[in-house]
Amino acid sequence: MKAWQMGSRTGIGGLQLADHREPEPGPGEILVKVSAAGLNYRDLMVLRGDYGTDLPEDRIPLSDGVGVIEAVGSDVTGLNVGMRVMAPHFATWLDGAYSFAVFGKDLGVTANGWLAEKIMLPASAAIVVPDNVSDSSAATFSVVGSTVWHAMIAFGEAKPGDLVLAQGTGGVSIFTLQLAKAMGMEFAITSSSNEKLARAKDMGADYGINYRDRPDWAAALLEATGGRGANVVVDTLGFPAMGETVAACAVNARIGSLGALSGTPQDQSSASQGAIIGKNIAIKGIASGNRQMLQQALDVVAQNNIELLVESVFDFGDAPAAFTHLESGAHMGKIMITV
Repeated sequence: MKAWQMGSRTGIGGLQLADHREPEPGPGEILVKVSAAGLNYRDLMVLRGDYGTDLPEDRIPLSDGVGVIEAVGSDVTGLNVGMRVMAPHFATWLDGAYSFAVFGKDLGVTANGWLAEKIMLPASAAIVVPDNVSDSSAATFSVVGSTVWHAMIAFGEAKPGDLVLAQGTGGVSIFTLQLAKAMGMEFAITSSSNEKLARAKDMGADYGINYRDRPDWAAALLEATGGRGANVVVDTLGFPAMGETVAACAVNARIGSLGALSGTPQDQSSASQGAIIGKNIAIKGIASGNRQMLQQALDVVAQNNIELLVESVFDFGDAPAAFTHLESGAHMGKIMITV
């Protein structure tokens, strides 16, 4: 089978298209013919050598994807050839609390990912995709679905009427918008592009703040909301911007921190302890989510006929161009590769 592999992990230029032996499912495994795969920022980090250590050059990248079961191993029940499936990228984190053990089978990192004609999955991880969920939504959903549900619902406990804030217009923020509005919350978003803010408002965002026009975007949000502030933040900016994020929060807010787009994960927080204590804010690091969280998010998508915003679609042979487009930051929503 054809598959893209990471190569030297020196960046996008290290990607290699190669022939791999087609895997055969063993006990408790399924073989899936891949239909499409989705990109996430962490996939760029993997290619640059910034995420994961001691990975072989023939490791197949990408943590998101959808496909059709082609073969099942022994002891597999409830899954049949022809079913359309997806899976959490932490393929062994089925439910319960997080532990370091989840990295033992991280699709696209410590285990082969979706950027191939076929992928082997543990049957226990597979989730059957509802008929009314498109391939493009399913292919780009695993990481954002589990992560946003963890940050906004499992930890953030957002409820109807709460104000949810997300920063930027990448895949995480746009799905947060779609999920929040489907579940009855108000939503605020930031961007440096008025055009993207207008599109976000067309999708249901209640407040849009251009942080290039207003570097004090927290104050701008408070002005727009009459001083209300966000009850829940799905934080993609990270610690360099944490002072501004805290300033945008209401009392008793919850911040699920899952990205570092304003710097690096090694940066120190720009928020003072006093500011955090003064508002009684809870902050949690979000390392994606488990299969149960992904299933819950998928249920809401199916029940509300949500179509994820897939901004660009690339052919399998043009995978490096898809990564380059992601790296440019010019996209809104998700980027998909058809296989």
